[in-house]
Amino acid sequence: MDSPTVYDVTLDQAGMDWQKAGPLFERYSLKLVGRVDRRWVDSYANVVKERPNLSRFRLEPAASSISFTCRATDGPAEVMGVVKRLEEMVGLVNQTATAAARAEIEASRARSHTAARSELAQGPAALAAGLFARLSRR
Repeated sequence: MDSPTVYDVTLDQAGMDWQKAGPLFERYSLKLVGRVDRRWVDSYANVVKERPNLSRFRLEPAASSISFTCRATDGPAEVMGVVKRLEEMVGLVNQTATAAARAEIEASRARSHTAARSELAQGPAALAAGLFARLSRR
């Protein structure tokens, strides 16, 4: 029995990177810790599409990081508030990716079940021929 992938991606706040992004802005970047695969990246894109207020966060899949900008005049409290929203977003992406993994497994099971029912519906002769073909392969 297949078990779905459970995503538990987190932010590495200890490794937060900072750089100047012009005279008025600063860019912060945080590494992602955990499994950032195609399904997680697709789930990230879907979450951003559904919630435009999260579009300030930029995923860099190749670097497994997310960046965002703040005004240069924002203090640590404002920056940490943005990081808190980012943590919530990553949690939502984890939930979405985990649900997608479960849906894929359920769809696979449904296809397998349908194929087995189809073989049975063809009758005993077709079932015997199918078994013979499988057993006689080398």
